[in-house]
Amino acid sequence: MYNTKFCKISYLKEKNAILCQWKQFCKGDDYRDPLKYALKEIEKHQISTWITDTTYGFESTEADTKWLLEEFVPSVINSSIEKVVFIIADDSSLMDEIKGQEVALSEYFEVVLVERLDAV
Repeated sequence: MYNTKFCKISYLKEKNAILCQWKQFCKGDDYRDPLKYALKEIEKHQISTWITDTTYGFESTEADTKWLLEEFVPSVINSSIEKVVFIIADDSSLMDEIKGQEVALSEYFEVVLVERLDAV
């Protein structure tokens, strides 16, 4: 498990999933390091589901969004991940951003939006 004041990454063995729980705004290595850790766990355990809890999510900086699209997403596409789940409330301020990600990611993965982890 990876846990900082910004993000917690957990391996959910029973769901064969990696859970990324954002806690507060961060950028640079504070944003990227948890995602890099998650990629190592995905490879180690051949994880098939990526779950992001956006409850305390935030809009990323332009530099981190660029890194996400150019480096992180291609790594996930080439991994064992088959399904991407976003935990998001219907009235979340991030809904438009997540809907956009849903459209883009649907080309490569099954993408699901749920309101609670127990719905996964």
